[in-house]
Amino acid sequence: MKKILFIVLSLITSYSVVYSQSWDNQQDSWDNQEDGWGSEDEDSQNANEENTDDAWADEGGMDDSWSDDDGGDFSFGGGDDYVRSSRPEVKARPYQRFTSMPYDSSSQLITFMEVVEVIVPDRFLDLGGEDYSLSDSLYQRALTWMQTKFGKREAKSMIDAAGIDPQGKEGQTIKAFVHMPLAVQINEYQKVNAGIIKFDMELRFKDERYRYKFNNFVHVSKSTNGKEDDVTYMEYYLSAKKNARGNDQILIACNDHMNNFIDDLKTTCAATPFIDDDDW
Repeated sequence: MKKILFIVLSLITSYSVVYSQSWDNQQDSWDNQEDGWGSEDEDSQNANEENTDDAWADEGGMDDSWSDDDGGDFSFGGGDDYVRSSRPEVKARPYQRFTSMPYDSSSQLITFMEVVEVIVPDRFLDLGGEDYSLSDSLYQRALTWMQTKFGKREAKSMIDAAGIDPQGKEGQTIKAFVHMPLAVQINEYQKVNAGIIKFDMELRFKDERYRYKFNNFVHVSKSTNGKEDDVTYMEYYLSAKKNARGNDQILIACNDHMNNFIDDLKTTCAATPFIDDDDW
């Protein structure tokens, strides 16, 4: 009996020793596993930190690219060379004078002059119309134009004031001392009377062409002192520096009046007479 009990106790003791050793080994394996997890955590953390640093470094590189585009480092201070202006600099442009008046440098006078051709359509002649491009016909047309524009009595007075051209022939030259009112355009809807302009007119006629010439322009305006009228040669306005804008208004008004005057003359001399054409 004692022998059996001794054997049982021996088995229990040996089993306890084996079991404790296996438990110690198991704890050692868990310790190693924890050490492995710890190493992996540290490695991954270090990798993440390196990746994060690299990512921020890349983004920092992108910031550098922005700074390169801007021409300097991007910072809230703006850099030492950055200068900010409160408002853009405004420079006043100098006044540009009116320079479209026709000026004859040889005579040093404002001169409107042109040779205009008058061509009669072949169809008009085929229908039996008279050739109105002959010098006599052009002369008569221009005389009628003056009488229509100024009135017969006033047109005769202007022609008499100029006198007969000693170098021309009767029926081929019209000379006149013309005067007509001058209106200055203040704005799009308003004109102001600025006195009158006077000038010499010469019309010379040949077959199929004529030449007009207008010069010796004088501006006559009311005097500020209420006495005699102010008389100013138009060439003075070209170079006078005093009241440059007012001078240009007179020049522009004169130029516009003369262009309309010339257009009316051309239209009258080139107008084709009406013919009752029965052959239709």
